[in-house]
Amino acid sequence: MDGASYLTGITLIITGLVNLIRGNKYKWLSIFLASFHGICVILMLFILKYQNVINPSSTVRFVYFIVSAGAGIAAGVFFVLLWPTGKILVGTLGGFSLAMILLSTRTDGLIFDQIWRWIFIGFFSISMSILAGLQKIYPYIAIISTVSSGCYGLMLGVDVFARTGLLASFKTFWGFTQPDDYRYVVDTHVIIILLSIGVLGGLFGIAIQLLELWIRQKNDRSKVEVDDDKETQDSIKLKSFRKKLTEKVHNPFKRN
Repeated sequence: MDGASYLTGITLIITGLVNLIRGNKYKWLSIFLASFHGICVILMLFILKYQNVINPSSTVRFVYFIVSAGAGIAAGVFFVLLWPTGKILVGTLGGFSLAMILLSTRTDGLIFDQIWRWIFIGFFSISMSILAGLQKIYPYIAIISTVSSGCYGLMLGVDVFARTGLLASFKTFWGFTQPDDYRYVVDTHVIIILLSIGVLGGLFGIAIQLLELWIRQKNDRSKVEVDDDKETQDSIKLKSFRKKLTEKVHNPFKRN
């Protein structure tokens, strides 16, 4: 464990918790975190594919972390400004995270053939991104997506310190060859993380975010009703004023 590993684990845990509990509370926050994680995943895959990271030094790890974090922050700010597109990214990351969690439930990744694993991941990512583009159901898709991505990020962050092998599953499910002593195996420790964070944490996050959504929608309805009542009262006053003005015009010498 070096400084970069600690920073990576802490970042994953913090962003995972925020996504899990408060992800859909603020629209810009969910978009920022989706963009941040999405760019970090892309850079990680690029580094794993084209760079020699079999046994990188602490300095190299730290450079990778700074580059990934900086690019993630820049992407997050950019897509917050383009929030309609950013909403689709929220669904994409949620579908990707949900697929990776499901694959992690078995040692062979549920699917033995690598091509079908990619199709499985792509199906969930594309399906959730399409659903996130539908305005009427977006709040509910956003809850599922942020909870899924929050749980998966929290799992990976905890595994940086617990070393159960979930980080190895990320590389394995993308088709990278792993050393014999670093293969993903679903054992008791992995099951504990999947159940505690994936199941219990997921249910808790969904419950919290649904409660917040219900309260927000209730407040919005109350505000609309108050505005309608105010508009009705203003309309009545306007009609009364017009009536009096009409009477004045037709009877200019009539006293009140």
